[in-house]
Amino acid sequence: MSSAVAARSPFEPGTPRPRFIAHAAGNSEAAALAAIPDGPDFLEVDIWTHNDHLEARHERAAYPFPLWFEKWYFKLAPRQPFSLAQLLATLRSRAAVMLDMKNGTERAAQMLRASIERAPGATIAASSQSWNSLRWIAHYCPGVDLFYSIDVLPKLDLFLSVLERDYRPRGVSCRHTLLDSEVVAGLHDRGMLVIAWTVDDIERARDLVAMGVDGLTTHRVADFREAFGTP
Repeated sequence: MSSAVAARSPFEPGTPRPRFIAHAAGNSEAAALAAIPDGPDFLEVDIWTHNDHLEARHERAAYPFPLWFEKWYFKLAPRQPFSLAQLLATLRSRAAVMLDMKNGTERAAQMLRASIERAPGATIAASSQSWNSLRWIAHYCPGVDLFYSIDVLPKLDLFLSVLERDYRPRGVSCRHTLLDSEVVAGLHDRGMLVIAWTVDDIERARDLVAMGVDGLTTHRVADFREAFGTP
């Protein structure tokens, strides 16, 4: 197995900080095309595995019924859901992709490897709340930067305890309200990169950048680039 899959990391030392991640901008072709002019470093995309496809969508599915749903709505699923392969073809390497793997399995990691191999030049990072999903991706796609996704404090505490004796991802993608200077410094001391989500308030963004976070997931990429003078 080649280790060259997506080996070019957007987080190499010396790259500008923070990296800007356009929240949910990879979930449809229209959203991706609208986000590209803002100059995001990454487009975030929610990925669900279904019938040997990596589907790009935020909603949960009620398969075999053709329905997608969230707590507050449901809608008919398209006959051909937007896929990771379509997203990579749309981007043509104009931005990296940050995957949020929702139901990853070994098969999902295998399909991810195949998608990367069919898109030369694509740069992909991945996050998940499933430790097992990260392990499988690390096995099949060893060049992909991986981030453990954290939404509540107990998960952060668990991550820090497991980190010392288990697989080490590249960093964390963490709800911004869980982060302060001490937490960010502690993660950096352990060699972890820190991405904060979802941050749309400019003053909170300034605080997080002062703490040293490595990435911000936001709906306001263009505004943040202007505010932080990022080329």
